[in-house]
Amino acid sequence: AVFDKLGLGKPAELSKKSAKWMVSIYRLLGFVVLTIIVVVLVGYLATSAFYVVSDSWVQPTVVSATDERVLALQAQVSEHETARDQLTAQLRHADRAIAMEQAYQAEFARAIRADLAGRTAALDRVRTLARDYAGARARIQRSNQAYAASSQRRMAKEYSAGLIDRGDMLSGRFQVAQITSSTLTLAERQAEFETRAAALEVEAGALTAILSEQGGDAVLSYEVLRIKQEYDRSRLDTARALEEREVVEASLARQEAVLADLRATPYLRALADHAEVAFVPYDNLHNVAVGAPLYRCALGMIVCRRAGRVLAIVPGEVTGTHPHRARTLRGQLIEVQLDGAGAREDVLFVGGKPLWI
Repeated sequence: AVFDKLGLGKPAELSKKSAKWMVSIYRLLGFVVLTIIVVVLVGYLATSAFYVVSDSWVQPTVVSATDERVLALQAQVSEHETARDQLTAQLRHADRAIAMEQAYQAEFARAIRADLAGRTAALDRVRTLARDYAGARARIQRSNQAYAASSQRRMAKEYSAGLIDRGDMLSGRFQVAQITSSTLTLAERQAEFETRAAALEVEAGALTAILSEQGGDAVLSYEVLRIKQEYDRSRLDTARALEEREVVEASLARQEAVLADLRATPYLRALADHAEVAFVPYDNLHNVAVGAPLYRCALGMIVCRRAGRVLAIVPGEVTGTHPHRARTLRGQLIEVQLDGAGAREDVLFVGGKPLWI
């Protein structure tokens, strides 16, 4: 009666049935949710156990120009290319300096040869004049001596006989003295020619030594010494340029080797060739061979289909992430040929289906 007064009469039979249905639905829903949780947990554990023992998985990787690893490698390549270009410019400058110095030395050698020929000819002429002066001086000296002796005897006799006075006798002696002085002049000229010949001979020997690039013990004149200094300076500049060229060539070879190594890195090779690649850890690399088939699987490792094949193993070490655990692995890249669906997969299997399904 109290419930009736409150408007809460006896529940209808339909309400009881609805409550039973709701309870059954809740129970079924809880069972389904629990089943899903158990299935997911079992699947996770099974997947974890599978990847612990599996050594046939590979990870398809897309190499793009905006990849951090590619950008870092390209920055290194650009830096080394700049250094290589600078070394190439230095090498061209060294080549030009060497060519200029060698051309100067060739012209210098021709000028020295011409100067040597002129000095040699002058030496021959001076020697001839010296010999002629020596012969003429001897003849003139004998004639002057004979004339002076005869003149003195004649003047002494004439003076004793009173044919000449003292003034004529002194005048005659003065003439004899002049004859003697002329003989001394000839001797001086001969000495000058001999001195000039000796100097030309020394200079010719010095020029010959310069051309043969051999030193000597001869004392050089200031003029020849200046010529030798200019020639030695040019040779020193050439030697310095040659040494600089060798250093630049060695540095350029090292830069080229570094650039070749950088361009041969897996990521840059894959980017340059527009190749499809996949990461393979070292533990799985023994299963990879050129031509081996690749499979993609639904539900992680179930219901697998062929997705492509292995084309090549790219040399060089790279790093990747484990597909099931956040762990960095070391390995290599392989070049693969994939269909459209295989390229979109996170993991592929090489050699065969992982569960033969």
